[in-house]
Amino acid sequence: MNFSHLASNLRNKIAKFSGILSIQLDKTAGRFIKEAVYGILASQSVMLTEIGRQLESKVRLKKIEERFSRQLNKAQIWQNVHQQILSLAKSRINKDTLLILDLGDIHKPYAEKMEYLAKVRDGSSLEGNIVDGYWTNQVIAAEPGSNELTPLYSALYSQESPDFRSENEEIKGAIDFVSKQTGNQGVWVIAVGATGIKYMSP
Repeated sequence: MNFSHLASNLRNKIAKFSGILSIQLDKTAGRFIKEAVYGILASQSVMLTEIGRQLESKVRLKKIEERFSRQLNKAQIWQNVHQQILSLAKSRINKDTLLILDLGDIHKPYAEKMEYLAKVRDGSSLEGNIVDGYWTNQVIAAEPGSNELTPLYSALYSQESPDFRSENEEIKGAIDFVSKQTGNQGVWVIAVGATGIKYMSP
């Protein structure tokens, strides 16, 4: 298989996957998802400027970044993408599947003007320093005895946001969202800081 044929196959698969993620979204949001999936894979980055560069468009990069930012402000994109991912993963989840919820952080030591920048404990350092950043809430599925992982849910949150209520509410929201989409299947495993894990029935 030559390179051009391989590239064509990859683009077709990206288009098909993006189409699934874009179900029930408007045309502009669908275009954004398709470009974002391709740009992230090609650039290995989630920076809007890096994603935009991969599009090789005649449109100025600043204009592409502004268009991406407008799409990201659409609240329905996040919920729709998660619903479609969970719909695809639902058949792989049974009563014994482990649903692992992990709270983490993304630190932004050089950021100054990012919206609702908060103080987080840097989990990547042994000292656990307090730095600027955001908390993360992620859920993955895994079968006992298997190394294969299936991503189900991912969210950022900040205690500085006016919508923030509590960490417990963020955890409960993730569990409720995933459980509703997967028919209450699986066994929840929740990370508890650096001290261990906690098992919890659906």
